[in-house]
Amino acid sequence: MKDPRKEMMIILNGHHKNLSKLAFIFIILLIFPLNAEEIKIAPLINLDEIEPTYDEEIILNNVDNQLSESKQNDSDRYDNNVNMAEISILNKITTNVDTLKIPLKENFLYQELKIYPIDCHLSGPYEKNEIGIYLNIHHRASKEKIFNGWMLKSLPSISSMEHPIYDIWVEDCF
Repeated sequence: MKDPRKEMMIILNGHHKNLSKLAFIFIILLIFPLNAEEIKIAPLINLDEIEPTYDEEIILNNVDNQLSESKQNDSDRYDNNVNMAEISILNKITTNVDTLKIPLKENFLYQELKIYPIDCHLSGPYEKNEIGIYLNIHHRASKEKIFNGWMLKSLPSISSMEHPIYDIWVEDCF
């Protein structure tokens, strides 16, 4: 037979444990009160009351004037045929950088490389400024093609040449 006093003690002890947990949580909340930060609301802006500023228009007009002057100065560049490509080559071992002006559609021998620039692209006067050169690059001794494609000045990592010694990037076309 079960002793009813033992069952009663177990129940009381169980309630006692729950009460002690609640008391502990209550004391913690009293010691460290939860303070909610006040949320500050910015005043509402009535867009109908805002007057336009004309500073932006003046700045844009100055930029347009500067662009039209530079485009007039560069108009010969876009009208004439481009026949030279300018590239820079970094030798990763010696850290020497050489800037070369190479005629289009002519082989140019540089150390272990044979560079053949096929075409140059200059963006138009009303387009984003971009210079691109279409290159074929071969290893001189093995005649292996190392690179074939467009290299862009503004995005050198998009079409870069993978070579352990040399790194090539576009400078200009003229």
